[in-house]
Amino acid sequence: MTGGGSGGHITPLLSLAQELRAQQPNAQIIYIGHKGDNFDTLGLPKHDFDFLSFINAGKFRRYHGESFISHLADIKTLALNIRDVFRVIKSIGTAYRILSRTRADVVFAKGGFVSVPVGIAARIKRIPIVTHDSDAVSGLANRIVGRWANVKATGMPVSFYKSGRAHLEYVGIPLDAKIVPVTPSLQASYKHHLELASTAKVLLVAGGGLGSLKLNQLIVSAASRLLQANDELAIVHITGQQHLESTKAAYGDSVDKIQLRRISCISFTPEFYKFSGAADLILSRAGATVIAEFAVQAKACIIVPSPFLAGGHQLKNAEELAAHDAAVVLREDTDVDELTGVITHLLNDDKRRYELASNIHKLAKPGAGAKLAKIILAQVTNEV
Repeated sequence: MTGGGSGGHITPLLSLAQELRAQQPNAQIIYIGHKGDNFDTLGLPKHDFDFLSFINAGKFRRYHGESFISHLADIKTLALNIRDVFRVIKSIGTAYRILSRTRADVVFAKGGFVSVPVGIAARIKRIPIVTHDSDAVSGLANRIVGRWANVKATGMPVSFYKSGRAHLEYVGIPLDAKIVPVTPSLQASYKHHLELASTAKVLLVAGGGLGSLKLNQLIVSAASRLLQANDELAIVHITGQQHLESTKAAYGDSVDKIQLRRISCISFTPEFYKFSGAADLILSRAGATVIAEFAVQAKACIIVPSPFLAGGHQLKNAEELAAHDAAVVLREDTDVDELTGVITHLLNDDKRRYELASNIHKLAKPGAGAKLAKIILAQVTNEV
């Protein structure tokens, strides 16, 4: 298995590893990640893999909406991209040696730039490849590796993707087995576990595994008015590791001491499903994995997609939600007044939150890990 760079890539790999082990207990599961992907920092388990290896894979830096001229004028980014061409070449050799040493029968590429050298090495060694795209837009890494894939598994309906020579298979996104539809009693137990009042209206704010400075600033600016408008409101804010202290300080400057007691800030949690399960309303970015989790749990969401990520994949993910009335989608440039109004309205409108929750739940694709594991194992026996 290869992929990484964010929790959205790594956590599906962990769920998939468990499914592979369940279907083939004797399978040897190898993970090849990028140097710097720290399972310990993310609080993620490593025991599902028999062997972990990390390579210094190169990265092609680009930004959605940036013109070719702007890209050329960005000297720092251009220099880093040129440097990383040599890293890619070197990492192909490293990946080739790992695949040879472990006698890999099949390579699964989840995406992320580390997938490219591993995929190229697999192609050189004639090892079957399976890719998986979570987002509505295929990432650059999987577009490169996918040209040699036997199967391209997808997190969205196949109409979003180009197949090339590969067979397209819509499976959904592998999720932790602990992520289940949230009933009122289960929500109450999550609130109890997180030491939240049973009567609290919980607003969860989450900007992805790395956090979102924009979302952090928006909700901090809106917090005092939101808390004043709703006496039962509790804000649970997952800030991202690098933003924790600055966000705490910003809250301290923007709300009074009594309101501050109703705000909880944490940097990251490996038990995100408990926080989302406890929430009455979620404010989030548009990463495909978290959207899939919210769909299974049936959660009312306000989605603010990042317009700057390569390929505009969060914009496409958000468009799909909006098309099914499965979330309220706001632009990146939304102001504090608009955000405050939308949150206040939804917190006070149980019927509308129920509609959003029901609609997003209809988009859930359960059993993705089991389907994907079957596809991967079939490559070894040439059944697909």
